[in-house]
Amino acid sequence: MPRGRSSFKMGTVEMLVLFLLEKKDLYGYEITTLIRKLSENRLIISESTLYPTLYKLLEKGYITDREEVIGKRRIRVYYHLEESGKSRLADLLEDYNSTTVGIEQILAYQEIEEFSDNEQ
Repeated sequence: MPRGRSSFKMGTVEMLVLFLLEKKDLYGYEITTLIRKLSENRLIISESTLYPTLYKLLEKGYITDREEVIGKRRIRVYYHLEESGKSRLADLLEDYNSTTVGIEQILAYQEIEEFSDNEQ
């Protein structure tokens, strides 16, 4: 993986988790698998990245969790998006879209023209 790509990806994990939880309640492994599958293996989120993000979202009240018994002994923790999380997701998507447009505009430049310090 090229340098710098990882830190850019880290900033989007919260947004991706909230986005997926808006669709349905999910458990941790399911979240990492969906991100990998939907991105066609371009984004791979490790547990060491995912769980601190989930704990932060829980702490801030953006999501809640519930335990469900699977089989005889296994417990699976499902995460649920709360109303405050929907609002947070809307803010993150707005910021992401604005940033993406700005980056695309810069990358579309063919030639940098002279400009004065007064231009904004």
